[in-house]
Amino acid sequence: MTAPDRHALYELDILRTVEQDCRLSNRLVARELGVSLKLAHQLLARMVGKGLLHVRVVHARRWDYFLTPKGLAEKTRLTLEFLEFSMRFYREARRRSSQLCRDLRARGVRSVAFVGDGDLAEIAYLGVRECDLVLSAVYADDRRAAFMGVPVRALGDLPEAAEEALVVCCYDARAPMRTGFLPPGVRRQRRMHWVFGPGTPDGPVEAGAEAAP
Repeated sequence: MTAPDRHALYELDILRTVEQDCRLSNRLVARELGVSLKLAHQLLARMVGKGLLHVRVVHARRWDYFLTPKGLAEKTRLTLEFLEFSMRFYREARRRSSQLCRDLRARGVRSVAFVGDGDLAEIAYLGVRECDLVLSAVYADDRRAAFMGVPVRALGDLPEAAEEALVVCCYDARAPMRTGFLPPGVRRQRRMHWVFGPGTPDGPVEAGAEAAP
């Protein structure tokens, strides 16, 4: 299953932004997308060159951008492509998380902790319930009060976690199927299990060892 191209997602974000507000700048695009100013400039120039955006120079420090008919059609196409991928992602995540929970149960695991409390965690929780596992802790960076009735703890508390299995329920939004993804600052542990992929992209972690992502 292939995720939408990263640059296509960038373009979709820009098209959505322009539809709401024509006042766009390289700096704003860079901040919204989390990219460099150079890449933001290249993206806007490319989209103008492709005929997706029309630019009007108001003055030297302000350029307004507008969707062209071609840009509107491309926004619709990319939105449908993204929605189609989202449905496939949900089905695949549901299947793999259920299998992971069955495997953990077969190995004698009775309680697990989640790393992350977003949409993938909600999908994985269905597998936890199906396999009669106990969700004993949740670690996340947004620190909502609780997830499915379980208090959410800071990611910084992970090294002291007592749970025998940590199910990683977070992913790179730009590459959702990336194996072994971890949030910045979180170190890999042998007891971690990923919904997408059985291990880390760099191979197995030695017993008791941790490696920086």
